[in-house]
Amino acid sequence: MPTCHRPPSSSKPAVFVHAFGCQMNAHEGERLLGMLLDEGYQEAITPELADLIVLHTCAVRDHAVHKAVSEVGRLALLKHRRSHLKIGLTGCVAQSDGATLLARAPGLDFVIGSRAVVRLPAVLRRVVAGERVVDVADGEYLEIGSAAARRDALRAYVTIIEGCDKFCSFCIVPHTRGREYSRPAVAILDEVRDLVADGYREVTLLGQTVNAYGRKGGGAGESQVDFPGLLEQVSAVDGLARVRFVTSHPNYVGPELIEVLASQPKVCEYMHLPLQAGSDPVLARMNRGYTVDEYLGIVDRLRRAVPGVALVSDFIVGFPGESEADFRATLDAVKTLQFASIFAFMYSPRPHTRAEKWGDPIPVEVKSERLERLLAAQRRIAERHNRALVGTLQEVLVEGSAARLPDKLEGRTRTNRRIAFDGPGVPGEVVQVRVTAVERGALVGGPAVSASCVG
Repeated sequence: MPTCHRPPSSSKPAVFVHAFGCQMNAHEGERLLGMLLDEGYQEAITPELADLIVLHTCAVRDHAVHKAVSEVGRLALLKHRRSHLKIGLTGCVAQSDGATLLARAPGLDFVIGSRAVVRLPAVLRRVVAGERVVDVADGEYLEIGSAAARRDALRAYVTIIEGCDKFCSFCIVPHTRGREYSRPAVAILDEVRDLVADGYREVTLLGQTVNAYGRKGGGAGESQVDFPGLLEQVSAVDGLARVRFVTSHPNYVGPELIEVLASQPKVCEYMHLPLQAGSDPVLARMNRGYTVDEYLGIVDRLRRAVPGVALVSDFIVGFPGESEADFRATLDAVKTLQFASIFAFMYSPRPHTRAEKWGDPIPVEVKSERLERLLAAQRRIAERHNRALVGTLQEVLVEGSAARLPDKLEGRTRTNRRIAFDGPGVPGEVVQVRVTAVERGALVGGPAVSASCVG
């Protein structure tokens, strides 16, 4: 199986990479580490052992920005013991705040924006020579495939589209990551084939608006491959067991995509489809481009074609102008839609967005109370979902020993639920497991009843 560690060597400088935020950031952290390993670094297991620390940041929420700056301050204390230590910020916070970060965080040595990370090796050479560097100019997209230092030996992320053209009024992504650009399908398929050759069994296709793939950039042109077509091509790769994708936009969930979900056995019955709010006036102020009824219609068509599909959603509470009635509409939508899980956050203004000029008028106490009501409702829904699975037979990709129950194996179902179960099974196998119980919100299964090593 592949590994993300190089053999230790006292002659090599050590690097510690910490990625904040979503799956795309996590994968970009893998790609940055891979780039640095190719530049002659070895990985440090902890920041205390590093000669170079890279914090790959997320700017979607204000909390993440403060967390990154605070982390720089904490890590800068290590320079008292390791005077040669260099610390840098990369990613969306770097792109958004640029040179001001050097003033806010004196322990920083370099800042590289999300569209400039391909120049990381060149920037590091300047930093080693004694410069403090800011580079937020647009550059080429970071095209790294097998060089990525991946954290998982069976499941891999594959970026297929960068940037976003939707310009939701709350979202900083178009500013930090630029406009929508699709990678060439041939590059994506080559990466997937290389991953399968290295023993990977599952890929997750990534994008800020993943199902907009093919509208602009390398996905268009000669082949005119759209997202449903790309899913079919990835599914045809021999040896691959499963395909997932995140994050989708409701405006691009058409009949072709639903048909692929229904007909392609390798494409998992799972969709991350943010609703963001259950109130049409709030959705309009968010510039989401759909109504609640239109979203409900999409979900109805999806569930009719793909029974048992696990639907996951995102919500923002306390958006400017959200009344108690608006929030109750969001609660009603969550109860109606019965999501498998949700990600919900309190609104925070982000620079360069249309909503920034509206301020943050809803008191934090109100936002916090609404968030807890929403999460409590979802916890009850998730518990019912899990209880309904007891007695059912689930296909599970075996990952290894269960962390909390070392006498059992662990894996994920097609709907992305983690389950601990009795053997037999080895990592990489796809087995059938009957769910026997729910313990502390997690599924538990009996012995695997059948297995297959072929995807």
